[in-house]
Amino acid sequence: MNDLQEGGNLVVDAVVVVNWLDSLQESLAPYPGAYLALMLSALVIAAGLANWVTKRILLRGLRRLLARLPGADSGRGSNVMRVISRLSNVVPSQVIASGIAYVPDLPVGLVAFVVAACQAWAILTVSMALSHALDAANDLYERRPDARNKPIKGYLQVAKIVIFAIAGLAIVATLAGVELRYLVTGLGAATAVLMLIFQDTILSLVASVQISGDGRIRLGDWIEMPSQNADGDVIDIALHTVTVQNFDKTITTIPTKKL
Repeated sequence: MNDLQEGGNLVVDAVVVVNWLDSLQESLAPYPGAYLALMLSALVIAAGLANWVTKRILLRGLRRLLARLPGADSGRGSNVMRVISRLSNVVPSQVIASGIAYVPDLPVGLVAFVVAACQAWAILTVSMALSHALDAANDLYERRPDARNKPIKGYLQVAKIVIFAIAGLAIVATLAGVELRYLVTGLGAATAVLMLIFQDTILSLVASVQISGDGRIRLGDWIEMPSQNADGDVIDIALHTVTVQNFDKTITTIPTKKL
């Protein structure tokens, strides 16, 4: 019974709002463009308010919560906060995407473009949040005792490449107004070109798998490679490069496929 009453109250409130907007539009009829400007301003204010609430209240509360966790002083929660911060940017864009259709007298093409642009922004934002989530996963993995012998940074970089490639295709498909599967099918003929473009990444991936699999190079190992001016400790193993701190404290990066 209470649910029915609450539902009825919501309907009544919605009718009141619609009637109020109609009366407002009638009162502003002598002023061309005034109602349109008012609705656009209200939409922008609503998006800004949603952004303020998300950033100032939600993120600040989460930041204080993470600061109380053990190990917060070491910066463990920085990548987690980046994930949440990126995801919070989706909120104002979705407010605009949902409200732009209710603004009167806008061309249909303009409304469709704004909605598609908001969706493309959301896709980009989510992909960047996933990238920061992978960084957080790498930070978590590097705290394990065996992380020095089997780094996963190269694999995570490959995952980032895949994420951003899919996000790029999804953004193009959204802005073009076509389905993603049709766009991917059309790119099938360009596979050879893509393999040529990403040949260094493919070779580096194979080399990274071999290095991680047999443990031929580990963090902290001393290696010498005169052709690359490397003579010192391995301090980082990534997808494309292996970073070496030489005995004279200089830094040398070696392409992974060279090893």
